[in-house]
Amino acid sequence: MKQVTALLFVALLTITVLLFLTNPELLEDIWLWIIGFIGYIVLLLEKGFKAVTTAVKGDKNQLVSGPQTGSKFAVTQPSAEVIKLEKKISQLEERLKAISVEGEHLGNSTITVLRYLDDGKTSLGLLFLKNKFFAYTLEDTFKAEKVAGETRIPAGKYPLRFNLNNTPLTLAYRQRFPWFKHHLEIEDIEGFDNVYVHIGNTHQDTQGCILIADGVTTSSSEKMITHSRLAFQRFYQRISALLLVGEEVTFRILDEDWIEQAKLQPI
Repeated sequence: MKQVTALLFVALLTITVLLFLTNPELLEDIWLWIIGFIGYIVLLLEKGFKAVTTAVKGDKNQLVSGPQTGSKFAVTQPSAEVIKLEKKISQLEERLKAISVEGEHLGNSTITVLRYLDDGKTSLGLLFLKNKFFAYTLEDTFKAEKVAGETRIPAGKYPLRFNLNNTPLTLAYRQRFPWFKHHLEIEDIEGFDNVYVHIGNTHQDTQGCILIADGVTTSSSEKMITHSRLAFQRFYQRISALLLVGEEVTFRILDEDWIEQAKLQPI
């Protein structure tokens, strides 16, 4: 890029010199315009070069994404941390049915969320649907004493059902998504109610609910998940189909100590 800019500058300078030699009076009137034009062209070329470079190579600092389950979107180059996480997920898929925590196999639940990170603001987890990795999860942090809107729900096994009330959030989702009817609520949680699975990216988007997405990043100071709408639509349609035919859907959540209990290597 620097070579192209230099050649352009030399060419314009040559034209200017020739113009000065052949018509010095004209040059006196337009020399400020010429200098401004040269600067504008150089700046335009540099911006264009940066845009093309970003589009072709991708920004290494962009959010990274993990293994997919049917969604289609551009995936930036994964970090070493995400590659390691993908390998762990593959191992978990193979072993999920055999892993037993608190006397029960994890594969007995329709949905299993394995929390693996809590930084004091955000909890990240892995969601498995019928023993297959489905999406990443994000929740509020753990608090020994509940703080409304800032605390994740306790680990446990809960039923997941439609909430048939037309809450403001439900009406907003219904207006936004033609396939949406009622929120999916995790029920029978002591001290919590209206805990949904829904769309979002950071702990600021959840008030005790569980967010799901197709991508995750832990490299920034604020942990995030990405491509949430795609994951939620896929999840909603799969779970709705089960509920509509009368299947009981169970939602099992395990805290970070499940790794130790299951005698696995830390994620």
